[in-house]
Amino acid sequence: MDAHGLDFEIQWSLSGEPFLTEKGRLIDAAVATLRAITGQEVILSTGGGTSDGRFIAPYGIELIELGLVNKTIHKVNERVRVGDLAVLTTIYTDLLVRLLGNHD
Repeated sequence: MDAHGLDFEIQWSLSGEPFLTEKGRLIDAAVATLRAITGQEVILSTGGGTSDGRFIAPYGIELIELGLVNKTIHKVNERVRVGDLAVLTTIYTDLLVRLLGNHD
């Protein structure tokens, strides 16, 4: 912009630092759970938008984001299929059992 003689001002706002969770026990358990419940291969990805994990990661806590994805997320009349909630409940339960052990 200087090269073109333009008058400008830049203001920068940072809402959260980027973060990376190293592969560990939580990720291993989540991958095993997802394979067991869904029968699908797991793709670890950082796609998806803004993450509240940015507030947790600075404490060195291993974290994942695992939940429902749908076309209406964060929109008017957001909705999910009841069947998807049932599968997600099974996933969360299995993940907790893998992490905490079965304490029946």
